[in-house]
Amino acid sequence: MATESRAKPPAGALYEYRPDYAVHPGEYLEEVLEARGLKKGELADRLGISFKHLSQVVNRQAPLSAALAVQLELVLGVSAEIWNNLNADYELFQERQRSKAELETRQEWLSGFPVRDLKRLGFLPDTRDRGRLLSALLGFFEIPGPDQWGAFYGNLEATSFRKSPAFKSDLPHLAAWLKAGELQARAIGTKPYSKEAFKDALTQIRLLTAKRPEDFEPAMVELCAEAGLALAFVPELEKTHVSGAARWLSSEKALIVLSLRYKTNDHFWFTFFHEAGHILLHGRKDIFLDESEGFESQAEAEADRFARNLLIPEQDWRAFVAAASFDEADILAFAKTERIHPGIVVGRLQHEKRIAYQWHNELKQKLEFGR
Repeated sequence: MATESRAKPPAGALYEYRPDYAVHPGEYLEEVLEARGLKKGELADRLGISFKHLSQVVNRQAPLSAALAVQLELVLGVSAEIWNNLNADYELFQERQRSKAELETRQEWLSGFPVRDLKRLGFLPDTRDRGRLLSALLGFFEIPGPDQWGAFYGNLEATSFRKSPAFKSDLPHLAAWLKAGELQARAIGTKPYSKEAFKDALTQIRLLTAKRPEDFEPAMVELCAEAGLALAFVPELEKTHVSGAARWLSSEKALIVLSLRYKTNDHFWFTFFHEAGHILLHGRKDIFLDESEGFESQAEAEADRFARNLLIPEQDWRAFVAAASFDEADILAFAKTERIHPGIVVGRLQHEKRIAYQWHNELKQKLEFGR
């Protein structure tokens, strides 16, 4: 099935080199003056500025302005770009140091997130340096600080998704799972979304259910991309209980994320077509999360019905359950007629309590993330 390497960010994204120091342009200016035997007072006179202001620049008490950079270029022959770059690098370094010091006081915030899982998937560096991990986590979420994270991601609690009395995902862990899917989706090139093209893709994908994972996975990803939908696979993270999610990344790109939570193909296919139903039937502002059975909104019921009827047309299903004994031969024959995997038939029979949950599980296909 899908390999975990598909979830990793671009190589080198977490290991960008950054020096731990920066040279203030005043420090370099002082070196130039010493090398040329030029006094600060004389330079101030040539520049037409006060000795005090020049001393403040040299002593790193004031920035070196663009205007002064141009003047120094004319007087000393050192290009204005050099002075400006030194000044910009120094100011950026100072701001990073300030931000780092502030984050040092917020390291406990890390404990609320699935750091170990994100390391395993390659989204965070494999280090115990909590300061580095915190910075990398903020970069992963594309948020400058913990306070902004709460303001931005807190609204996930108001999104539409199934809620179970027995299970409920932890919000930071759930947000991490969704973000991992979003980052995967960015790497998937898609055509502009077309509703008709997506319907056609789903018809073709239905016929893939009888194939092996190594055959159906790349084919369904490609079919979805041609219709304007990115299909991502992200393993279930700690403290998440989610099978799938559907959302819109833009007006021209939709996203479905699957976790293989139950690890059998009947659940996998039903979840995929359930999420596809949300894309086709419902609004573009909500994030639909398939957590667990136990709560049914109108939108969830509609998505369920869409998935059931696409996998097995209702008329065909009624005829089957009216005449079949539900033994292995009947199930295999019906699945062959419908051109779907027999595990899907078994899963629906079990869900509707027409057979016990321990019956015919050998007809299902096991799915796992590759290593």
